[in-house]
Amino acid sequence: MTDFTAWRGFNYDAATVQLWVFKKSTAESKFRAWHVRTDEAIEQLFRDTVKREVVITTEQIAYSPISQNNESSCLTHALEESEGLIALLNRVDIPEAENVDAELKHLKGAAGYLVKFQWQEQIVYAVRRTAPTWRPKVRSSLINAIFQNGELSATPNETFSFDSFFDFYCLNETVFVKAKRAYESTVSEKKIYQRSFEDLTVDLNFTSIFADVQPLKDYVGSNSMQLRRITVIQQKALYLRPGFSQKVREVNGVRGYGLNFDAGGKIIACQDTAKTIMQILLDHRLLSEITETIYDVPDVEAV
Repeated sequence: MTDFTAWRGFNYDAATVQLWVFKKSTAESKFRAWHVRTDEAIEQLFRDTVKREVVITTEQIAYSPISQNNESSCLTHALEESEGLIALLNRVDIPEAENVDAELKHLKGAAGYLVKFQWQEQIVYAVRRTAPTWRPKVRSSLINAIFQNGELSATPNETFSFDSFFDFYCLNETVFVKAKRAYESTVSEKKIYQRSFEDLTVDLNFTSIFADVQPLKDYVGSNSMQLRRITVIQQKALYLRPGFSQKVREVNGVRGYGLNFDAGGKIIACQDTAKTIMQILLDHRLLSEITETIYDVPDVEAV
């Protein structure tokens, strides 16, 4: 049985439910987390939420920096590939005797919450970023009210809203991502992409194909999507193929891509051509043999 099948077939009705809130930390542990006591009504709502999610998620797609999923699919990858998520799970898997129950101050401003569903020896972790209303600055501008007996009245009680879905899940050694941007923000995957970019821009195998790599660096900047694309470029490493620059120059002449080259055959990058250069390095600029039309595509799958 695959982890995907096990995740969908997990016995959520019989599982115990444990809620944690967490905040990011600059310490080596990366996160701080607190256990939140819950009643059976809240726990059942969490069970209903995750059951509804797994029913509609019928397909899994291999996770990559630029892959995308839809409502009926999720992105999957090995847990070992996410140091951030491993760090978070370590915080909520501490022995029960060492659990620290959350106080109100811990819920306010929490970065996210995690629900542990445990049945026999198996655990499903479900994680969601908190809504803006959890932030102290936003909360201070709100009036809490309750409607009962046909009348709306102010209440001093603090309220917290939980969404009817989770951003990502983990079972055994597999991560199931439903909301990619929220996942990457929560476990700080963007920092990994940033490091990949920094490594690539000092790699002579890469920089040697350009007259000056700086315009490409300026184009990518700190944009999350461009950083993801750079990671894929690094993984594919098309620029390492013998004669890569010459092949690009030949195709550019035939297809009119609009690229420029210096006297030594190196690519001259600029803001006007950076997007095209990225598509070529990704191998996402494709020619239809049927219509002779050139397309830029978001992702590719070899036939």
